[in-house]
Amino acid sequence: MNKYRKQIGKQKKSTIKDIAAVLGLTPSAVSKALNDHPRISEKTKIAVKQVAQELDYQPNFLSSALRKGKSNLVGVIIPRVNSHFFLRWLKI
Repeated sequence: MNKYRKQIGKQKKSTIKDIAAVLGLTPSAVSKALNDHPRISEKTKIAVKQVAQELDYQPNFLSSALRKGKSNLVGVIIPRVNSHFFLRWLKI
């Protein structure tokens, strides 16, 4: 267990708020640093990315897709899975 995980004291997924608490920044500044915003200093970006890596931070793509209004996912509808045509096409 690393020093940052002990500091925030939880075992669930890390959030931007956790990174902000460790570094004494706002969640907005952490988000901008993770997205390489030009108004955030390189020193802050490096610190944020280091803490994010140590806390095993993973962005929540579902919440991002809800905010943006698109998910960049493609769905495929297959009428029958047991059809030989679709099985060859899907390479199952």
